[in-house]
Formats: sequence, structure tokens, C-alpha cells
Amino acid sequence: MRQYETMVIIDAMISDDAINAEVENIGAMITNGGGEILRRDDWGKRKLAYTINKRQHGYYVIFYYKAEAAVVASMEAALKLNENALRWMTLADYPMSEIVYNQDMAQSTEEIIPVDAEEGEAE
Repeated sequence: MRQYETMVIIDAMISDDAINAEVENIGAMITNGGGEILRRDDWGKRKLAYTINKRQHGYYVIFYYKAEAAVVASMEAALKLNENALRWMTLADYPMSEIVYNQDMAQSTEEIIPVDAEEGEAE
């Protein structure tokens, strides 16, 4: 199983009970497919950067979970049919704890040349 994160923007014009039901439904899609929800961040209602389906506000929620690729595909297919899901995005998550920092790959500050010190600087 891979680790994923999915952000969903739900229509904020529906009732709070309906929003909670939508969030629980998305969580159920993950767990019923054999996935495991690691964390859920509810950002709440926020103003959208641009209008989506004549809506100005959305309810943001992010799920961090482990699942098979088929679970993600079926969840996104269900979100595509859901009128209350304005937008969503799923990313394959690579936890920082598994990334090993390689000091040899880091660039030292001595190698960086200031713009002022370069020859032929733009005027």
C-alpha cells in the first residue's frame, strides 16, 4: 500500500450536517476499500480563490491515508459524480521520515555567487 493525501473542497452552501455527511462518506470510501486513514485535517469554510460552479466558498478537508491504487481510483470516480464535491486532488505522499538526507548532495553557500559579483551585470 502506498501513502496518499487527498484534498477535497466541498460546497459550503449546503448545511453543516450535509458537509459532515460528505466528509464521513469520503472517509468511508477509503476504509471500505481496505485503506487506513492516518490523519484528517479539517480546514473548514474558506473563500475560494476563484468562482467554482458559481460558488464563492468551500469547505476544505485533507485526508492522509494508506491504500491501494484501486481505492484511490474508485474514490475519485465517486467524487466526479458527487455534485457537492467542487474540486479534489490526490497526491502520492512520501513521508519525510523515509527520506534520507545526503549531505554530499547539498550545495554549500560558498558555491553561490552573488549577483553583484558577477561580471557583466545588467544595468
